Amino acid sequence: MAEGVFHDLDPQEIKNAGVSMTYDEHGHPELGKISKAVLFNDILEKKFKAIGLKVKTRPVEIGYDVRCQDPIAFDLTYCTELAMGAYELFKKGETGCMVYVDSFGEPKPLYLKDLQGADGKIPPRRVDINGGTAQNYFGHICHFITPADYEAAKKYVPNPEAYDFCKILNW
Repeated sequence: MAEGVFHDLDPQEIKNAGVSMTYDEHGHPELGKISKAVLFNDILEKKFKAIGLKVKTRPVEIGYDVRCQDPIAFDLTYCTELAMGAYELFKKGETGCMVYVDSFGEPKPLYLKDLQGADGKIPPRRVDINGGTAQNYFGHICHFITPADYEAAKKYVPNPEAYDFCKILNW
């Protein structure tokens, strides 16, 4: 689970899991102060129990440990694209910005003013789940329940359509 999901969780559900969340001066949850794996594990266990599923789960934090490993080919490619993008933007006279690389490998400038809301604060940004990279993942790598699975899934849950990833995301 990515940290961004905390912005969609009901604060009462977080409290019910026994977590006392603190927030920074911008109103963002201070996620570094809690074990996200333990929180998600507690919420999942309660949900599984509520629908009658007997599933053993264990909280595992994957984050800093993974990110501090030797880079893989993707990391090297992406960092190279960012460096070349910074150079290209500088040549064009773009300064005072961050660089990002779009899904076509094109470097683009990103200015702080473009991220700030009317109050001057930067709201959480979401991954575009309809974008090329996400769709590639969901279409070719990620396997989830579909209408063809509903009948078989009824032996585990009474309403399998409620767990259909495409319906949840309104795809």
